Amino acid sequence: MATKDIIAAASNPVFYTRVAFIALKAAQNVSNEDPATANHANRLNYSGRVLTGDDKALLISLHIAASNATIAATLESSGGDAVPDGDIEFAMGQIWDARANAFANQT
Repeated sequence: MATKDIIAAASNPVFYTRVAFIALKAAQNVSNEDPATANHANRLNYSGRVLTGDDKALLISLHIAASNATIAATLESSGGDAVPDGDIEFAMGQIWDARANAFANQT
């Protein structure tokens, strides 16, 4: 994979805005999840960060591309328009705890 091509596609405002919208949906879902969910406190705190716009859409988009080989390959070969929302939603679920834990000790 050509990293520069993946970065260019993930940095396209249309793609990272889609990612940001899906992040908002995920944040809303997390804010309503069962408090007994593993890592709930960090997940909930991170949800607040996303809902208030304190996380950066471009960084989330790049994290999605870096963590998901299927999305990276699609970005490289066909661009962001070819990445289905469902794939972004799946990848968002895969990285949510990592992002939540990364921001856990930040104010």
